[in-house]
Amino acid sequence: MKKDSNNHRKQYTLSELIDYYEVCNRAEGKSPRTVGFYSANLKHFLSYLKKRHLSELVDKIDIRLLREYAICLHKEKKYSGHPYTPEGSGPISVSTVHGHVRTLRAFFNWLVREGIRSEHVARELKPPKLCRKVISTLSDEEIRVILKTFDSSTSNDIRNQTLFMLLLDTGLRIGEVVKLTMDNMNLDQGFMKVLGKGNKERVVPFGSSAQRALQRYLFRFRPKAANPVITNVFLSIAGTPLTENAVKLLFTRLAHISGVSRLHAHLCRHTFATKFLVNGGDVFSLQQILGHSTLEMVRHYVNLASNHVVMQHQKFSPLDRLNLRK
Repeated sequence: MKKDSNNHRKQYTLSELIDYYEVCNRAEGKSPRTVGFYSANLKHFLSYLKKRHLSELVDKIDIRLLREYAICLHKEKKYSGHPYTPEGSGPISVSTVHGHVRTLRAFFNWLVREGIRSEHVARELKPPKLCRKVISTLSDEEIRVILKTFDSSTSNDIRNQTLFMLLLDTGLRIGEVVKLTMDNMNLDQGFMKVLGKGNKERVVPFGSSAQRALQRYLFRFRPKAANPVITNVFLSIAGTPLTENAVKLLFTRLAHISGVSRLHAHLCRHTFATKFLVNGGDVFSLQQILGHSTLEMVRHYVNLASNHVVMQHQKFSPLDRLNLRK
């Protein structure tokens, strides 16, 4: 967007810029999830302005207004405005507020790049500090219990068991596993090509147990695709690709049936990463397998694996087991 002919900068409203910002994000190759995340957060900010009868002109938005909005977010209730808001729901999480602030910083930075604003008004808008959650993993016993819940005589359970084993053996994200296609699988050599965040492709290996499970599912139990265009590995009974929501629902049911109530798909990713390191894997290989651009996230798995090694040593210390007395 450029200045108009009479050398005065056009005054743009937030309403008309949200759609344009979405187009630019798509053109830059951002994932649909990221694009939707930014747009939804900006529409939430727009709703805030309208409810308070504040100007939508982006030139009128200053750091004070943005900080007042951030304070208001901290007080906002979960599911606010939703027709089925649960009673007694608490405030939205700090991580949600963090996401809204990140969106505003990215948006106003874009306004400067586009020449719509001369200054980055959100530069000093600081996101709230996030508490680092302790990463939990599945124990060996929990994994055995979960695997025993599958019925080997039904095609659905064979598919679900294969999917669970693959997630546990590779650390794939849900969005990555539902996008797996037949032509990206190399069963003989035990690896697959995965399309991750930012449309970055990487090679992910899997072990012999997952390999056998995949071969059994693909050659004996995978439903016929609803049409020849569908090449996804994991299909529904109707022959259509599994969706992310379907996988989430699958894990919700699995958590109930197995009794491992904390089970969810991403827990498999944490478990894979930690056990990979405990079993002797190196951090650089783990970074490549997980598809992280930096080692920052991998460091948390290193700490968790180190704690595990310390606990194992305390249990199996050679000298301690001799019961030496002073």
